[in-house]
Amino acid sequence: MRKRTGVSLAALALSTIGLSAAYAQDSTSKQKDTYFFSQAYYVVQDNERAIFDDEGVGFRAGFGRQIQDGWYWEANLAHNALENGIGGFTDYYQTHLGVDAVYRFGKKDGVRPFLLLGIGAVHDDVFPIGTQFRDDETSFFSNVGFGITSSELFNIGLKVRADARYVVSEFEDGYEDGHFSLGFEIPLARKTRVVTRTVVKEVVREVPVAPVDSDGDGIFDNMDQCANTLRGSKVDQKGCALKAQTVRLEGVNFRSGRAELTGDSIEALSDVARFLKNQPELRLEISGHTDAVGSAILNMQLSQKRADAVKYFLVRAGVDSGRMRAVGYGETEPVASNATAEGRAKNRRVEFRIWK
Repeated sequence: MRKRTGVSLAALALSTIGLSAAYAQDSTSKQKDTYFFSQAYYVVQDNERAIFDDEGVGFRAGFGRQIQDGWYWEANLAHNALENGIGGFTDYYQTHLGVDAVYRFGKKDGVRPFLLLGIGAVHDDVFPIGTQFRDDETSFFSNVGFGITSSELFNIGLKVRADARYVVSEFEDGYEDGHFSLGFEIPLARKTRVVTRTVVKEVVREVPVAPVDSDGDGIFDNMDQCANTLRGSKVDQKGCALKAQTVRLEGVNFRSGRAELTGDSIEALSDVARFLKNQPELRLEISGHTDAVGSAILNMQLSQKRADAVKYFLVRAGVDSGRMRAVGYGETEPVASNATAEGRAKNRRVEFRIWK
């Protein structure tokens, strides 16, 4: 009965390996996994052996290679001692040479359960019992089992490997043993993911990035030591505003004939506040100007009130009032002719006169 079981397992193992090899002929030329494994194992002996101890230990080493997708073949050499439990007698030794078809589940870089089925030859080195000596013999064996490998350790491909095998040998009337193994598996050739990641990083670094000038002062951000420079102001090589210059505030508007700021002036004055906070050493004069329409006295008063309104806004935005002074010039400093509507519009303005 045991011999028939072993022969059936052997036939099934050979059929599986042959089918896997046929698949391999149609596979692509992509790199296959190859690996070495070594394990210590514990033997649960068949109770029908003529020895008085059920324990045994051994060592197995082998080589494996991928055939197709999840299919692999493995060749292994194993040696174990079976304790006889009789004082003064040598132990029982076995040496196995086998080949297995293995199917692994899951992804290559993760935990992978597997099934195995295989055949081989085993040499039994028998111990003497009483006055009878059993001859040593080499016979066939077959095995079936399952196991699992861990994910990679230490980024070198090393994995922990554990498996259990049901081994049927054709020695004498046939014996059935259990092998429970634990050890390591390490690749012999692999593409390391570290190199792949490094190449990707190098490619990303080689992509040119256009320089950015966020505040539009002509100095790129990576060299600009004074961010949020007020647009229209002159700057040095570091991107900081120069002294002794006048900058017209674009976008600062008032209600007609009044010193009340319109809603669309808030964004422009907020930019001014950020500019002054980033360059705390700057001092400035806020100068208000009007066109020549109407009373010169009233225009002078209106320009002063508008300059005061701008200063008040900036103080509320967090700028130190001691850094600013508000001066109204009325219609006394035109920059264009008051004879045209276009010229008068240019004369109605608020300016910053910067000093340090």
